[in-house]
Amino acid sequence: METPKQLDMTPEDELEPLLDVTPELARKRRSQARIIFDRFVRNRAATVGACCLILLFLFCFVGPIITGHNNATQPALTDPSAAPSWQYPLGADDLGRDLFARAAIGGQVSLLVGLSSMLVAIILGTTIGALAGFYGGWIDNVLMRVTDVFLSVPTYLLLFVLSASFTNGSTLSIITLIAVFGWTTAARLVRGEFLALKEREYVMAARTIGAGDFRLMFRHILPNAIGPIIVNATLQVGNNIILESVLSFFGFGVKVPFPSWGTLINDGQGQLDIDPKLVFIPGILIFLTVLSCNLVGDGLRDALDPHMTER
Repeated sequence: METPKQLDMTPEDELEPLLDVTPELARKRRSQARIIFDRFVRNRAATVGACCLILLFLFCFVGPIITGHNNATQPALTDPSAAPSWQYPLGADDLGRDLFARAAIGGQVSLLVGLSSMLVAIILGTTIGALAGFYGGWIDNVLMRVTDVFLSVPTYLLLFVLSASFTNGSTLSIITLIAVFGWTTAARLVRGEFLALKEREYVMAARTIGAGDFRLMFRHILPNAIGPIIVNATLQVGNNIILESVLSFFGFGVKVPFPSWGTLINDGQGQLDIDPKLVFIPGILIFLTVLSCNLVGDGLRDALDPHMTER
């Protein structure tokens, strides 16, 4: 026989306990992107690196527009090597040029070279690695032997020779040159991921229902290998910035009067004893950018790790 309490219960009352969302259920209902974001934010070092990168981008690309310090090639002060002031926060170089403008505009060039060459290298390396890992056989042997040839060449020495012989010092030529020799790591990484993933059950199921090779590679396998690719891309930005700075420092990169952080260090090395800020300012900017890229890369590696458990 039903009790009075049972008679008073409505269907809504019966369903109410089922509507309570426990913390475990709420965690499971989060999207994959939210899970990755939460993991990344919990990594304090990676969060600090991301904030530093945002500030550096604002300094380089928004700072000259807001402050009006956008004259990086012509003298702006009559007093060479002027000390920092309210009007010119970083002072001037030995020719009276605004150092704030040169640091910001030079950062635009260095960041543009680092990002653009990374994108080209990642696209090229991903394509080569995907073909080698998916098809295997003689295609894998040929592509990987070509990769080994590029890896065996002294990168800096070859870049110096090619830059002096075949480039005109423009930003586009430096981007192309760095990208041509920067795809090898991505290719080997993607090849390894494809070798591990192409025999998985979901790939075999897609092949069974008639999916072609192109769809299998770029619709089913590549999205599952995107984590290591993103991490490698983040780390490669810092490496490319260092590479461009080294080329520009030795006179093989971006040509004057257009500045980059490498050319700023080259211009200021002769004044190191008199005005050390000419070297320290671009050097610190390079250091902060590369360190921030590495911190973000480490954070993304942990956040994208599918075996990482919730903490």
